[in-house]
Amino acid sequence: MTARRPALMLVVVAVVALAAGALATVASSQDQVATPAVPVLAPVVATTVACPGLRSREGYTESSVAAATPPLKAGASRSPTDSTSARATVRTLTTDPADSKNLIVLHEPGERGLYVGRSGERDSVVGRGDGALAPGFSVTQTERTVDGSGRGIAATACLPTGPDFWFVGAASGVGQRAVLVLTNPEGATASVDVDLYGPKGPVDAPSARGVQVDPRSRTELRLDQLAPGLPVLAVHVKVTSGRLSAAMTETDVDGRQPKGTDWIPSALPPATQVIVPGVPPVAKGRESTVRLDVVAPGASDAVVKLSLVTSDGAFAPAGKDVLEVSAGSVTSFDLTGVLRGQAAALMLESDVPITAGAKVVLRRPDFYGDMLFVSASEALTAAAVVPENETTQDLATRLVLTAPQGAATVDVSAFNASDSADSTVTIPAGTTTVFTVKPPQGQPRYGLVVTPRPGSGPVVGVRFIDEEGARGPLVSALPLRAARLTALVREAVPQLTAGMPGYSS
Repeated sequence: MTARRPALMLVVVAVVALAAGALATVASSQDQVATPAVPVLAPVVATTVACPGLRSREGYTESSVAAATPPLKAGASRSPTDSTSARATVRTLTTDPADSKNLIVLHEPGERGLYVGRSGERDSVVGRGDGALAPGFSVTQTERTVDGSGRGIAATACLPTGPDFWFVGAASGVGQRAVLVLTNPEGATASVDVDLYGPKGPVDAPSARGVQVDPRSRTELRLDQLAPGLPVLAVHVKVTSGRLSAAMTETDVDGRQPKGTDWIPSALPPATQVIVPGVPPVAKGRESTVRLDVVAPGASDAVVKLSLVTSDGAFAPAGKDVLEVSAGSVTSFDLTGVLRGQAAALMLESDVPITAGAKVVLRRPDFYGDMLFVSASEALTAAAVVPENETTQDLATRLVLTAPQGAATVDVSAFNASDSADSTVTIPAGTTTVFTVKPPQGQPRYGLVVTPRPGSGPVVGVRFIDEEGARGPLVSALPLRAARLTALVREAVPQLTAGMPGYSS
Protein backbone atom coordinates (compact mmCIF):
# COMPACT_ATOMS: atom_id res chain seq x y z
CA MET A 1 0.00 0.00 0.00
CA THR A 2 2.71 2.42 0.94
CA ALA A 3 4.57 1.70 -2.29
CA ARG A 4 1.63 2.98 -4.35
CA ARG A 5 1.18 6.32 -2.55
CA PRO A 6 3.78 8.30 -4.59
CA ALA A 7 2.09 7.30 -7.87
CA LEU A 8 -1.32 8.29 -6.51
CA MET A 9 0.05 11.65 -5.39
CA LEU A 10 1.48 12.22 -8.84
CA VAL A 11 -1.93 11.57 -10.36
CA VAL A 12 -3.59 14.01 -7.92
CA VAL A 13 -0.95 16.65 -8.60
CA ALA A 14 -1.39 16.18 -12.35
CA VAL A 15 -5.18 16.53 -12.11
CA VAL A 16 -4.83 19.67 -9.98
CA ALA A 17 -2.33 21.11 -12.45
CA LEU A 18 -4.61 20.39 -15.41
CA ALA A 19 -7.55 21.94 -13.59
CA ALA A 20 -5.50 25.01 -12.74
CA GLY A 21 -4.43 25.26 -16.37
CA ALA A 22 -8.01 24.97 -17.56
CA LEU A 23 -9.11 27.64 -15.09
CA ALA A 24 -6.25 29.88 -16.24
CA THR A 25 -7.32 29.35 -19.85
CA VAL A 26 -10.91 30.23 -18.95
CA ALA A 27 -9.77 33.30 -17.00
CA SER A 28 -7.56 34.34 -19.88
CA SER A 29 -10.41 33.93 -22.35
CA GLN A 30 -12.68 35.91 -20.01
CA ASP A 31 -10.11 38.70 -20.01
CA GLN A 32 -10.12 38.66 -23.83
CA VAL A 33 -13.90 38.79 -23.96
CA ALA A 34 -13.99 41.64 -21.43
CA THR A 35 -11.72 43.75 -23.65
CA PRO A 36 -13.87 45.54 -26.25
CA ALA A 37 -12.97 44.82 -29.87
CA VAL A 38 -11.20 47.74 -31.53
CA PRO A 39 -13.13 49.11 -34.55
CA VAL A 40 -11.25 48.86 -37.84
CA LEU A 41 -11.89 50.36 -41.26
CA ALA A 42 -13.25 47.91 -43.84
CA PRO A 43 -14.77 48.40 -47.30
CA VAL A 44 -18.52 48.97 -47.19
CA VAL A 45 -20.57 46.00 -48.38
CA ALA A 46 -23.82 47.85 -49.19
CA THR A 47 -24.72 51.43 -50.12
CA THR A 48 -28.29 52.72 -50.62
CA VAL A 49 -29.33 56.19 -51.81
CA ALA A 50 -32.64 57.81 -52.78
CA CYS A 51 -33.35 60.31 -55.56
CA PRO A 52 -36.20 62.84 -55.31
CA GLY A 53 -37.73 61.83 -58.67
CA LEU A 54 -37.67 62.24 -62.44
CA ARG A 55 -39.54 65.23 -63.87
CA SER A 56 -39.62 64.79 -67.65
CA ARG A 57 -41.70 66.88 -70.07
CA GLU A 58 -41.53 66.25 -73.82
CA GLY A 59 -39.97 69.15 -75.69
CA TYR A 60 -39.07 70.95 -72.48
CA THR A 61 -37.25 68.83 -69.91
CA GLU A 62 -34.76 66.00 -70.24
CA SER A 63 -34.68 64.36 -66.83
CA SER A 64 -31.99 61.75 -66.27
CA VAL A 65 -30.42 59.68 -63.52
CA ALA A 66 -26.83 58.41 -63.64
CA ALA A 67 -24.90 55.94 -61.49
CA ALA A 68 -21.21 55.04 -61.29
CA THR A 69 -18.56 53.40 -59.16
CA PRO A 70 -14.92 54.52 -59.23
CA PRO A 71 -12.56 52.47 -61.42
CA LEU A 72 -10.10 50.11 -59.75
CA LYS A 73 -6.69 51.64 -59.14
CA ALA A 74 -3.90 50.63 -61.51
CA GLY A 75 -2.65 47.14 -60.68
CA ALA A 76 -5.63 46.30 -58.46
CA SER A 77 -7.82 43.30 -59.17
CA ARG A 78 -11.14 42.09 -57.89
CA SER A 79 -11.24 39.18 -55.48
CA PRO A 80 -12.81 36.04 -57.00
CA THR A 81 -15.38 36.07 -54.18
CA ASP A 82 -16.49 39.58 -55.14
CA SER A 83 -18.13 38.49 -58.40
CA THR A 84 -21.00 36.61 -56.73
CA SER A 85 -22.30 39.58 -54.72
CA ALA A 86 -21.08 42.50 -56.83
CA ARG A 87 -24.04 44.37 -58.29
CA ALA A 88 -25.35 47.90 -58.39
CA THR A 89 -28.81 48.95 -59.53
CA VAL A 90 -31.01 52.00 -59.84
CA ARG A 91 -34.69 51.08 -59.64
CA THR A 92 -38.02 52.86 -59.56
CA LEU A 93 -39.41 53.26 -56.05
CA THR A 94 -42.87 51.68 -55.87
CA THR A 95 -45.18 50.80 -53.00
CA ASP A 96 -45.09 47.17 -54.11
CA PRO A 97 -41.46 46.06 -54.70
CA ALA A 98 -42.72 43.61 -57.33
CA ASP A 99 -43.76 46.58 -59.50
CA SER A 100 -40.31 48.17 -59.36
CA LYS A 101 -38.21 48.14 -62.54
CA ASN A 102 -34.49 48.39 -63.20
CA LEU A 103 -33.32 51.63 -64.81
CA ILE A 104 -29.56 51.02 -64.49
CA VAL A 105 -27.56 47.86 -63.72
CA LEU A 106 -23.77 47.92 -63.12
CA HIS A 107 -21.56 44.81 -62.90
CA GLU A 108 -17.96 46.07 -62.73
CA PRO A 109 -16.06 48.82 -60.84
CA GLY A 110 -15.61 51.82 -63.11
CA GLU A 111 -18.89 51.25 -64.95
CA ARG A 112 -21.27 54.13 -65.49
CA GLY A 113 -24.96 53.95 -66.36
CA LEU A 114 -27.41 56.58 -67.61
CA TYR A 115 -31.20 56.52 -67.83
CA VAL A 116 -33.14 59.30 -69.58
CA GLY A 117 -36.77 59.61 -68.49
CA ARG A 118 -39.72 59.43 -70.83
CA SER A 119 -42.22 62.22 -71.29
CA GLY A 120 -44.37 62.68 -68.21
CA GLU A 121 -42.31 60.29 -66.08
CA ARG A 122 -42.21 61.30 -62.40
CA ASP A 123 -40.86 58.19 -60.70
CA SER A 124 -38.84 58.38 -57.53
CA VAL A 125 -35.80 56.13 -57.77
CA VAL A 126 -33.53 54.32 -55.34
CA GLY A 127 -29.97 53.10 -55.92
CA ARG A 128 -28.18 50.23 -54.20
CA GLY A 129 -24.63 48.91 -54.55
CA ASP A 130 -23.57 45.56 -53.08
CA GLY A 131 -20.28 43.73 -52.64
CA ALA A 132 -17.38 45.11 -54.68
CA LEU A 133 -19.68 47.77 -56.19
CA ALA A 134 -20.74 49.23 -52.84
CA PRO A 135 -17.59 51.34 -52.12
CA GLY A 136 -17.96 54.66 -53.92
CA PHE A 137 -21.34 53.83 -55.51
CA SER A 138 -22.92 57.20 -56.32
CA VAL A 139 -26.07 58.40 -58.10
CA THR A 140 -27.06 61.85 -59.39
CA GLN A 141 -30.20 63.27 -60.95
CA THR A 142 -30.17 66.04 -63.59
CA GLU A 143 -32.89 68.02 -65.37
CA ARG A 144 -32.25 70.23 -68.39
CA THR A 145 -35.15 72.46 -69.44
CA VAL A 146 -34.57 74.48 -72.61
CA ASP A 147 -37.74 76.58 -72.58
CA GLY A 148 -40.75 77.49 -70.51
CA SER A 149 -41.11 78.63 -66.91
CA GLY A 150 -38.67 76.00 -65.59
CA ARG A 151 -35.86 76.89 -67.98
CA GLY A 152 -32.43 75.94 -66.58
CA ILE A 153 -30.26 73.04 -65.48
CA ALA A 154 -30.95 71.46 -62.08
CA ALA A 155 -28.70 68.75 -60.62
CA THR A 156 -28.65 66.99 -57.27
CA ALA A 157 -26.86 64.12 -55.59
CA CYS A 158 -29.04 61.23 -54.46
CA LEU A 159 -28.44 60.91 -50.71
CA PRO A 160 -28.59 58.12 -48.14
CA THR A 161 -31.35 58.23 -45.56
CA GLY A 162 -30.52 60.27 -42.49
CA PRO A 163 -31.99 61.76 -39.31
CA ASP A 164 -31.38 65.44 -40.02
CA PHE A 165 -31.23 67.76 -43.07
CA TRP A 166 -30.67 71.54 -43.42
CA PHE A 167 -31.50 73.69 -46.48
CA VAL A 168 -30.70 77.41 -46.60
CA GLY A 169 -31.80 79.97 -49.22
CA ALA A 170 -35.21 78.87 -50.49
CA ALA A 171 -37.98 81.46 -50.89
CA SER A 172 -41.79 81.56 -50.96
CA GLY A 173 -42.48 84.98 -52.46
CA VAL A 174 -44.45 85.80 -55.58
CA GLY A 175 -43.02 83.85 -58.53
CA GLN A 176 -40.83 81.67 -56.28
CA ARG A 177 -41.81 78.04 -55.97
CA ALA A 178 -39.72 75.99 -53.56
CA VAL A 179 -40.61 72.35 -52.88
CA LEU A 180 -39.29 70.04 -50.16
CA VAL A 181 -39.23 66.42 -51.36
CA LEU A 182 -39.22 63.68 -48.70
CA THR A 183 -38.39 60.21 -50.06
CA ASN A 184 -38.85 57.09 -47.92
CA PRO A 185 -37.16 54.02 -49.51
CA GLU A 186 -37.77 51.84 -46.45
CA GLY A 187 -40.55 49.39 -45.62
CA ALA A 188 -41.87 51.34 -42.61
CA THR A 189 -43.62 54.71 -42.32
CA ALA A 190 -41.37 57.68 -41.55
CA SER A 191 -42.39 60.77 -39.59
CA VAL A 192 -40.72 64.20 -39.71
CA ASP A 193 -40.96 67.63 -38.16
CA VAL A 194 -40.00 70.55 -40.41
CA ASP A 195 -38.76 73.72 -38.71
CA LEU A 196 -38.83 76.94 -40.75
CA TYR A 197 -36.78 80.08 -40.09
CA GLY A 198 -37.59 83.41 -41.77
CA PRO A 199 -36.11 86.91 -41.68
CA LYS A 200 -38.11 87.75 -38.54
CA GLY A 201 -37.57 84.49 -36.68
CA PRO A 202 -39.08 81.00 -36.50
CA VAL A 203 -42.18 80.51 -38.67
CA ASP A 204 -45.25 78.91 -37.15
CA ALA A 205 -46.30 76.19 -39.60
CA PRO A 206 -48.44 73.55 -37.82
CA SER A 207 -48.92 71.50 -41.00
CA ALA A 208 -45.13 70.95 -41.12
CA ARG A 209 -45.18 68.98 -37.85
CA GLY A 210 -45.63 65.23 -37.75
CA VAL A 211 -45.56 64.80 -41.52
CA GLN A 212 -46.06 61.13 -42.40
CA VAL A 213 -44.29 59.57 -45.39
CA ASP A 214 -45.61 56.16 -46.35
CA PRO A 215 -43.26 53.22 -46.97
CA ARG A 216 -41.52 53.21 -50.36
CA SER A 217 -43.01 56.57 -51.41
CA ARG A 218 -42.38 60.31 -51.44
CA THR A 219 -44.18 63.37 -50.15
CA GLU A 220 -43.82 66.95 -51.46
CA LEU A 221 -44.26 70.07 -49.30
CA ARG A 222 -44.54 73.49 -50.98
CA LEU A 223 -43.02 76.34 -48.99
CA ASP A 224 -45.43 78.88 -50.47
CA GLN A 225 -48.21 76.92 -48.74
CA LEU A 226 -46.36 76.35 -45.45
CA ALA A 227 -44.94 79.89 -45.11
CA PRO A 228 -46.06 82.16 -47.97
CA GLY A 229 -44.57 85.50 -48.96
CA LEU A 230 -41.05 85.22 -47.50
CA PRO A 231 -37.96 86.32 -49.47
CA VAL A 232 -35.68 83.74 -47.83
CA LEU A 233 -36.08 80.69 -45.60
CA ALA A 234 -33.97 78.12 -43.82
CA VAL A 235 -35.48 74.65 -43.49
CA HIS A 236 -34.57 72.02 -40.88
CA VAL A 237 -35.92 68.51 -41.49
CA LYS A 238 -35.91 66.35 -38.33
CA VAL A 239 -36.77 62.68 -38.72
CA THR A 240 -38.63 61.58 -35.59
CA SER A 241 -39.29 57.97 -36.62
CA GLY A 242 -38.28 55.74 -39.51
CA ARG A 243 -35.74 56.71 -42.17
CA LEU A 244 -35.89 58.96 -45.21
CA SER A 245 -33.92 61.21 -47.57
CA ALA A 246 -34.71 64.90 -48.16
CA ALA A 247 -34.16 67.23 -51.12
CA MET A 248 -35.17 70.81 -51.94
CA THR A 249 -35.78 72.47 -55.32
CA GLU A 250 -36.74 76.01 -56.36
CA THR A 251 -37.97 77.54 -59.63
CA ASP A 252 -38.29 81.32 -60.05
CA VAL A 253 -40.33 83.26 -62.63
CA ASP A 254 -41.20 86.92 -63.23
CA GLY A 255 -44.62 86.80 -64.81
CA ARG A 256 -43.94 84.53 -67.79
CA GLN A 257 -40.23 85.20 -67.86
CA PRO A 258 -38.11 82.34 -66.47
CA LYS A 259 -35.49 83.31 -63.89
CA GLY A 260 -33.90 79.93 -63.23
CA THR A 261 -34.23 76.63 -61.44
CA ASP A 262 -32.01 74.33 -59.36
CA TRP A 263 -31.87 71.88 -56.48
CA ILE A 264 -30.65 73.39 -53.21
CA PRO A 265 -27.91 71.15 -51.75
CA SER A 266 -28.22 70.19 -48.11
CA ALA A 267 -26.02 72.25 -45.79
CA LEU A 268 -23.87 71.12 -42.87
CA PRO A 269 -25.56 71.30 -39.45
CA PRO A 270 -24.94 74.55 -37.51
CA ALA A 271 -21.38 75.09 -36.24
CA THR A 272 -19.23 78.06 -35.25
CA GLN A 273 -17.07 77.73 -38.39
CA VAL A 274 -18.53 76.94 -41.83
CA ILE A 275 -17.35 77.27 -45.45
CA VAL A 276 -19.64 77.81 -48.44
CA PRO A 277 -17.57 76.84 -51.49
CA GLY A 278 -18.28 77.04 -55.19
CA VAL A 279 -19.35 80.58 -56.10
CA PRO A 280 -18.51 80.45 -59.83
CA PRO A 281 -16.74 83.11 -61.91
CA VAL A 282 -18.68 85.35 -64.29
CA ALA A 283 -17.96 84.73 -67.97
CA LYS A 284 -17.59 87.58 -70.44
CA GLY A 285 -20.89 89.08 -71.55
CA ARG A 286 -22.76 88.01 -68.42
CA GLU A 287 -24.05 89.64 -65.27
CA SER A 288 -24.30 88.08 -61.84
CA THR A 289 -25.73 88.52 -58.38
CA VAL A 290 -24.50 86.71 -55.27
CA ARG A 291 -26.61 86.54 -52.09
CA LEU A 292 -25.30 84.98 -48.88
CA ASP A 293 -27.94 83.55 -46.51
CA VAL A 294 -27.03 82.81 -42.87
CA VAL A 295 -29.28 81.19 -40.26
CA ALA A 296 -28.73 81.33 -36.49
CA PRO A 297 -31.26 78.78 -35.19
CA GLY A 298 -30.37 79.07 -31.51
CA ALA A 299 -31.57 81.39 -28.76
CA SER A 300 -28.70 83.89 -29.14
CA ASP A 301 -27.87 86.48 -31.81
CA ALA A 302 -24.89 85.63 -34.00
CA VAL A 303 -21.95 87.88 -34.76
CA VAL A 304 -20.29 86.46 -37.89
CA LYS A 305 -16.87 87.28 -39.29
CA LEU A 306 -16.80 86.87 -43.09
CA SER A 307 -13.80 86.35 -45.34
CA LEU A 308 -13.73 85.60 -49.06
CA VAL A 309 -11.27 83.16 -50.64
CA THR A 310 -10.62 83.99 -54.31
CA SER A 311 -7.84 83.30 -56.79
CA ASP A 312 -6.02 86.32 -55.34
CA GLY A 313 -6.15 84.97 -51.77
CA ALA A 314 -8.34 85.47 -48.72
CA PHE A 315 -9.60 88.86 -47.57
CA ALA A 316 -12.28 90.41 -45.38
CA PRO A 317 -14.65 92.53 -47.50
CA ALA A 318 -14.74 96.14 -46.38
CA GLY A 319 -18.05 96.99 -44.75
CA LYS A 320 -19.21 93.36 -44.73
CA ASP A 321 -16.47 91.71 -42.71
CA VAL A 322 -18.77 91.47 -39.65
CA LEU A 323 -22.38 90.34 -40.10
CA GLU A 324 -25.17 90.20 -37.53
CA VAL A 325 -27.95 87.61 -37.53
CA SER A 326 -30.80 87.71 -35.02
CA ALA A 327 -31.54 84.63 -32.95
CA GLY A 328 -33.85 82.13 -34.66
CA SER A 329 -33.74 83.93 -38.00
CA VAL A 330 -32.15 83.82 -41.45
CA THR A 331 -30.54 86.98 -42.85
CA SER A 332 -29.40 87.73 -46.42
CA PHE A 333 -26.33 89.75 -47.46
CA ASP A 334 -25.62 90.99 -51.00
CA LEU A 335 -22.02 90.14 -51.95
CA THR A 336 -22.24 91.00 -55.66
CA GLY A 337 -20.11 94.12 -55.44
CA VAL A 338 -17.38 92.78 -53.17
CA LEU A 339 -16.79 89.63 -55.26
CA ARG A 340 -16.33 91.49 -58.55
CA GLY A 341 -17.26 88.41 -60.58
CA GLN A 342 -14.51 86.18 -59.15
CA ALA A 343 -14.85 82.53 -58.21
CA ALA A 344 -14.84 82.27 -54.42
CA ALA A 345 -15.51 80.37 -51.24
CA LEU A 346 -17.21 82.12 -48.32
CA MET A 347 -15.65 81.48 -44.89
CA LEU A 348 -17.75 82.29 -41.82
CA GLU A 349 -16.72 82.28 -38.17
CA SER A 350 -19.41 82.89 -35.56
CA ASP A 351 -19.71 83.15 -31.80
CA VAL A 352 -22.76 80.82 -31.87
CA PRO A 353 -23.64 77.92 -34.20
CA ILE A 354 -24.80 78.91 -37.68
CA THR A 355 -25.14 77.36 -41.11
CA ALA A 356 -25.32 79.06 -44.49
CA GLY A 357 -25.81 78.94 -48.24
CA ALA A 358 -25.60 81.27 -51.23
CA LYS A 359 -27.81 81.92 -54.25
CA VAL A 360 -26.04 82.88 -57.48
CA VAL A 361 -27.80 84.24 -60.57
CA LEU A 362 -25.94 84.31 -63.91
CA ARG A 363 -27.57 85.93 -66.95
CA ARG A 364 -27.00 87.71 -70.21
CA PRO A 365 -28.40 91.25 -70.07
CA ASP A 366 -30.27 90.87 -73.36
CA PHE A 367 -31.64 87.37 -72.71
CA TYR A 368 -32.52 85.01 -69.90
CA GLY A 369 -30.38 83.52 -67.18
CA ASP A 370 -30.30 80.73 -64.63
CA MET A 371 -29.56 80.36 -60.93
CA LEU A 372 -27.69 77.94 -58.70
CA PHE A 373 -27.35 77.32 -54.99
CA VAL A 374 -24.27 76.41 -52.95
CA SER A 375 -24.25 75.41 -49.29
CA ALA A 376 -21.98 74.97 -46.28
CA SER A 377 -19.86 71.88 -47.02
CA GLU A 378 -17.11 69.86 -45.40
CA ALA A 379 -13.64 69.19 -46.76
CA LEU A 380 -13.05 66.09 -48.88
CA THR A 381 -11.78 63.20 -46.80
CA ALA A 382 -11.97 60.64 -49.63
CA ALA A 383 -12.75 60.46 -53.34
CA ALA A 384 -15.84 62.27 -54.61
CA VAL A 385 -17.70 60.47 -57.42
CA VAL A 386 -19.95 62.41 -59.85
CA PRO A 387 -21.59 59.98 -62.33
CA GLU A 388 -23.04 62.46 -64.84
CA ASN A 389 -20.93 65.16 -66.52
CA GLU A 390 -20.87 66.58 -70.02
CA THR A 391 -18.56 68.54 -72.30
CA THR A 392 -19.68 69.92 -75.68
CA GLN A 393 -18.97 72.99 -77.76
CA ASP A 394 -21.47 74.96 -75.67
CA LEU A 395 -21.29 73.16 -72.33
CA ALA A 396 -18.33 72.96 -69.95
CA THR A 397 -17.84 70.96 -66.75
CA ARG A 398 -15.65 72.80 -64.25
CA LEU A 399 -14.43 72.29 -60.72
CA VAL A 400 -14.36 75.26 -58.34
CA LEU A 401 -11.84 74.19 -55.66
CA THR A 402 -10.68 76.01 -52.52
CA ALA A 403 -7.75 75.27 -50.18
CA PRO A 404 -8.69 77.14 -46.98
CA GLN A 405 -5.67 75.91 -44.97
CA GLY A 406 -2.41 74.95 -46.66
CA ALA A 407 -1.84 73.98 -50.28
CA ALA A 408 -4.07 71.18 -51.57
CA THR A 409 -3.63 68.70 -54.41
CA VAL A 410 -6.33 66.54 -56.02
CA ASP A 411 -6.30 63.94 -58.76
CA VAL A 412 -9.11 64.33 -61.31
CA SER A 413 -10.19 61.41 -63.47
CA ALA A 414 -12.86 61.72 -66.17
CA PHE A 415 -13.77 58.16 -67.15
CA ASN A 416 -16.01 55.91 -69.19
CA ALA A 417 -15.99 52.15 -69.72
CA SER A 418 -12.95 52.14 -72.00
CA ASP A 419 -10.91 55.28 -71.38
CA SER A 420 -10.05 58.03 -68.90
CA ALA A 421 -8.56 61.51 -68.96
CA ASP A 422 -6.49 62.10 -65.82
CA SER A 423 -5.19 65.37 -64.40
CA THR A 424 -3.64 66.70 -61.21
CA VAL A 425 -4.76 70.05 -59.81
CA THR A 426 -2.82 71.99 -57.17
CA ILE A 427 -4.60 74.75 -55.25
CA PRO A 428 -2.26 77.23 -53.52
CA ALA A 429 -2.93 77.79 -49.83
CA GLY A 430 -5.74 80.24 -49.11
CA THR A 431 -6.96 80.48 -52.72
CA THR A 432 -9.71 79.27 -55.05
CA THR A 433 -8.96 77.61 -58.41
CA VAL A 434 -11.26 76.94 -61.36
CA PHE A 435 -10.38 73.82 -63.37
CA THR A 436 -12.03 72.90 -66.69
CA VAL A 437 -12.42 69.12 -66.94
CA LYS A 438 -11.09 67.35 -70.04
CA PRO A 439 -13.42 64.52 -71.16
CA PRO A 440 -12.29 61.05 -72.27
CA GLN A 441 -11.53 60.83 -75.98
CA GLY A 442 -14.73 61.09 -78.03
CA GLN A 443 -17.05 60.82 -75.01
CA PRO A 444 -19.09 63.95 -74.23
CA ARG A 445 -20.83 62.32 -71.23
CA TYR A 446 -18.67 60.71 -68.57
CA GLY A 447 -18.09 59.97 -64.89
CA LEU A 448 -15.79 61.99 -62.69
CA VAL A 449 -13.67 61.11 -59.64
CA VAL A 450 -11.94 63.82 -57.56
CA THR A 451 -9.47 62.43 -55.00
CA PRO A 452 -7.39 64.42 -52.50
CA ARG A 453 -3.78 63.24 -52.47
CA PRO A 454 -2.19 61.89 -49.28
CA GLY A 455 -0.69 64.77 -47.33
CA SER A 456 -2.83 67.36 -49.13
CA GLY A 457 -4.27 70.25 -47.19
CA PRO A 458 -8.07 70.41 -46.83
CA VAL A 459 -10.00 71.07 -50.05
CA VAL A 460 -13.65 72.01 -50.54
CA GLY A 461 -15.43 72.53 -53.82
CA VAL A 462 -18.24 71.96 -56.31
CA ARG A 463 -18.74 70.50 -59.77
CA PHE A 464 -20.07 73.38 -61.91
CA ILE A 465 -22.03 72.85 -65.17
CA ASP A 466 -21.99 75.89 -67.46
CA GLU A 467 -23.87 75.89 -70.77
CA GLU A 468 -24.14 78.89 -73.08
CA GLY A 469 -27.68 78.40 -74.31
CA ALA A 470 -29.29 80.19 -77.24
CA ARG A 471 -31.22 82.41 -74.81
CA GLY A 472 -28.61 82.76 -72.08
CA PRO A 473 -26.67 80.58 -69.65
CA LEU A 474 -27.87 77.32 -68.08
CA VAL A 475 -25.95 76.49 -64.89
CA SER A 476 -25.92 74.20 -61.86
CA ALA A 477 -23.54 73.36 -59.02
CA LEU A 478 -23.10 70.05 -57.20
CA PRO A 479 -21.09 69.83 -53.94
CA LEU A 480 -18.07 67.51 -53.99
CA ARG A 481 -18.81 65.08 -51.16
CA ALA A 482 -16.66 62.17 -50.07
CA ALA A 483 -18.09 58.92 -51.39
CA ARG A 484 -18.85 56.14 -48.92
CA LEU A 485 -15.85 53.84 -49.31
CA THR A 486 -15.23 52.38 -45.85
CA ALA A 487 -17.03 51.82 -42.57
CA LEU A 488 -15.94 51.17 -38.99
CA VAL A 489 -16.53 47.56 -37.98
CA ARG A 490 -15.53 45.59 -34.89
CA GLU A 491 -13.21 42.64 -35.31
CA ALA A 492 -14.55 39.29 -34.08
CA VAL A 493 -12.82 38.02 -30.88
CA PRO A 494 -12.72 34.26 -30.12
CA GLN A 495 -14.91 33.39 -27.11
CA LEU A 496 -13.51 30.16 -25.61
CA THR A 497 -16.15 30.02 -22.87
CA ALA A 498 -19.07 29.79 -25.29
CA GLY A 499 -21.33 26.90 -24.29
CA MET A 500 -19.58 26.25 -20.96
CA PRO A 501 -21.96 26.15 -17.97
CA GLY A 502 -21.57 28.97 -15.51
CA TYR A 503 -20.06 31.41 -18.07
CA SER A 504 -21.72 34.00 -20.26
CA SER A 505 -20.58 36.86 -22.48
